[in-house]
Amino acid sequence: MTRVLLRSITPSMSSRDPKQVILDAALSVFVELGFDRASTGHILARAGISNGALFHHFASKDAIAEALYLQGMTSYQRGLVQALERHRGAKAARAAVRAAVHHHLAWVEANEDLALFMYERGRPDWQPAHGSAVRQVNRATARHVRDWMTPYVEAGMMRDLPLTVLAAFVNGPAHFIARRWLSGLITARPTSFSDVLADAAWAAIALHKPRPSAPPPARVSLAARIEAAALDAARGASVAASGEWTILQLTMNRSSEAPGSATDSARIEAIKPEASGRVAMVDVALVDANGDITVRGHAVCVWQNAEARTSDGRAAAR
Repeated sequence: MTRVLLRSITPSMSSRDPKQVILDAALSVFVELGFDRASTGHILARAGISNGALFHHFASKDAIAEALYLQGMTSYQRGLVQALERHRGAKAARAAVRAAVHHHLAWVEANEDLALFMYERGRPDWQPAHGSAVRQVNRATARHVRDWMTPYVEAGMMRDLPLTVLAAFVNGPAHFIARRWLSGLITARPTSFSDVLADAAWAAIALHKPRPSAPPPARVSLAARIEAAALDAARGASVAASGEWTILQLTMNRSSEAPGSATDSARIEAIKPEASGRVAMVDVALVDANGDITVRGHAVCVWQNAEARTSDGRAAAR
């Protein structure tokens, strides 16, 4: 995304810290021209200062870039720590993740030029002083993040992840959105993606307790399925006003080498009433998905009045 930033130093800026004046001017030049094309001459002209004043504070263009990067990193990390500190406690883990994602996107929006410079420049070849300062900032932030997440890990709410992996899960997608916005590839403001990215981040790092698996469905024996089909057939053929049908005898034989299964369907092959309709001979077949009979059964069903039962509870034909 091309930016043309025509900034000049106003009289009020002369009262500011000259070092910050140089950094602000350098940032506008870096964003407008790109780091490689920018020169200290461009920065001097934009800042409205002398050559000696610039080199009094910074030895080179690289030193200015490193100072800008350190300034941005310090600002960003401070805001991240504050976002986490505002969300502590047993119920605050998810809110803290949401705050961290939102902070990243909001910081990019509020510091568009600096964010663009930091993304495009990446990590410069540090001079010892600036490199040490950046490492110190990063170590301090890492301690805060680890201190924040430890109680949640111990409580079984969050996965115990290396900080690098944690950062990738939480802010990796936010980095992608920020880069595309800064490059002009998307026009929606980065913070408009905060909620959906925060939900995805939480899903990635939360230690979700497995849901109890549903109990397996009760297995119905082949004999029971044949009995049920035979009784249904006997009831359908019965003209009796009251009473009930029961199985007096059942015989079975397999019609194929494959065992019958729960998906086989029951089919009535024949039904023959006897004894004035109080006895029914029912032939039942279990059929698989291909239409092949897997099991055949022959049931002798008898009808009785409710009170006419033998001592063992089986029906007595009457």
